[in-house]
Amino acid sequence: MGATLETGKGRRGPKPNINVTPLVDVVLVLLIIFMVIIPNMQEGKAIELVNVFHPDKDAGEQQEPLVVTIDDQERFYYEENQLSRADALAALTRAYQSAPKRKVLLRADARLRFVAVRGFFKEVQEIGYAGVALAVAGQRSWSAEEGSS
Repeated sequence: MGATLETGKGRRGPKPNINVTPLVDVVLVLLIIFMVIIPNMQEGKAIELVNVFHPDKDAGEQQEPLVVTIDDQERFYYEENQLSRADALAALTRAYQSAPKRKVLLRADARLRFVAVRGFFKEVQEIGYAGVALAVAGQRSWSAEEGSS
């Protein structure tokens, strides 16, 4: 922080001259930290999503979708609660009765057999949900160990 002295007319005494460089440095460091951390934050149980070449762009929706996650051991999570398959379908049925236009986002682990995902997807559609989406990630390469399960 510097100061200058005025010797001419007007206000007398020291005039503060604030150095804003440290403030800018701190703000830039915080910006970089948030740019790195925010994309890595994930809701719900951590799973490996199915990959696609050209994922859809996110569209602005009125209500948050109901999230159902199926992990690689075929355990079902409705929002953040672990449930059996039947209980997850019952919870979705109750949610459909209160908000029939709400969408469902189905997150399934890529190591899970697709027949299990397809069957659950069909049952959710039979409840009446018109908007059932399968969460996917961008295309990536698989190692031999990952693809053998």
